[in-house]
Amino acid sequence: MDWRRFVSHQTIDFYKNEIKPLREKTPDIPITTNFMSDNPEFTPFTGLDYQAFAKEVDVVSWDAYPAWHNDKEDTATLAAKVGFLNDHFYAMKNQPFLLMESTPSGVNWHDVNKAKRLGMHYLSSMQMLAHGSDSILYFQWRKSRGSSEKFHGAVVDHDRSPENRVFKEVARLGQAMEAISEKVVGYKRKAKVAIIYDVENEWALNDAQGFGLKTKKYGETLQKHYQAFWDKNIAVDIISKDVDFKQYDLVLAPMLYMMSEKTAKQLQAYVERGGTLVSSYMTGLVDEADLAHMGGWLAPLKETFGMEPMETDTYYPTDKNSLEFNGKIYDIKDYATIIECESAEEMAAYRYDFYQKTPAITVNHYRQGTAYYMGARLEESFLTDFYGELIADVGLIPPLDITHERGISVQAREADGLKTVFIMNLTEDLQVIEINEEVRDIQTDETLKGRLALDPYEVRIVEKEDGFIGSSDQLFL
Repeated sequence: MDWRRFVSHQTIDFYKNEIKPLREKTPDIPITTNFMSDNPEFTPFTGLDYQAFAKEVDVVSWDAYPAWHNDKEDTATLAAKVGFLNDHFYAMKNQPFLLMESTPSGVNWHDVNKAKRLGMHYLSSMQMLAHGSDSILYFQWRKSRGSSEKFHGAVVDHDRSPENRVFKEVARLGQAMEAISEKVVGYKRKAKVAIIYDVENEWALNDAQGFGLKTKKYGETLQKHYQAFWDKNIAVDIISKDVDFKQYDLVLAPMLYMMSEKTAKQLQAYVERGGTLVSSYMTGLVDEADLAHMGGWLAPLKETFGMEPMETDTYYPTDKNSLEFNGKIYDIKDYATIIECESAEEMAAYRYDFYQKTPAITVNHYRQGTAYYMGARLEESFLTDFYGELIADVGLIPPLDITHERGISVQAREADGLKTVFIMNLTEDLQVIEINEEVRDIQTDETLKGRLALDPYEVRIVEKEDGFIGSSDQLFL
């Protein structure tokens, strides 16, 4: 832990030294350095503490190279991962960021370097703008003749022709961006839901010699929780543990394995004042020095959740267990925590093993708020159903009243009482949606309401009044 912290500290210190002459010569020009993701899973980068680094840049920027059209996941699932990372970078400074690098087509370093399908560059770029980017920048402008990146995607190909398909797609995007610029640049994203991501927690968890050495998957797990909200068009901030939680109606802290007593007290205070908190297995087991908490679970966590995790069972892939929630059976995989309830109520119980009929999911009403604990890792359909119910209970609302099937994403940015809403078809099928309120298409100036057909990869950008995104009631006044 100390070594990784040292590496981040030294890297940030080097950056601060490098920018000294720039601050002197160009004090009014913003300074940044480009962040990135971990590949190939497209999860948060773990080599440096970006949340600490972000404090030193004027604007966050990052390089995004998702492997579109891969054979492991559909476009919507990968787009949710992209959304998670965008919302992570946006929340670092709570302001629009820059997409510093992207490719208009394929790259040269994926295992399979797939060309983007017709319309995908436009769609994927619009998704970046929808989640808070104020730019679409490219690596690279012109393909080189030699060396390792001569086949990496570029705006200008070796043919040097403006008739090239990729060049035309870039030109189309540029024209659209120019047309919508006044309704996007500087517009903010507002979320009433937050997921805590802590890179130091991931360092400690990955190094923990216990549980399943290959199944911890902290970043991937958070992305699965995130997708339950993304599918329902509910904006989410991916925040650090040091952010003031009171601005959110709902905070998620799954697998927050490394937790100081200070953080535990902050979470307790959040629930005490009326917030809703969700956590899970493998939470609060060690302190900030990666030393186990002695004497059981931290007292603030026991009081907040009204229970205590006693031990965690780790599953082989062939192990089977499940629970029943609201009349449906859901499979458990990888982890199951044995829980001892105090004031907490059981929402679901284990169906098998020596801990059958004991609590697997609990809820505790603590002071003015509510705390939920997921003792087991469950299939994604459980997260969809559980969070769907919680979204309704908390009163969270999407930015646009719209009816659609999975694969449609609706994201918004807002300023001065106006919302710019991106409606994106992330499927290869024609999708018919229902817009249940009147909006104006920014690009065509037509009024839209009712049924609307979206071609594969099509994007419509609309404007509506009333700039509040989130729940109908503010908890903290």
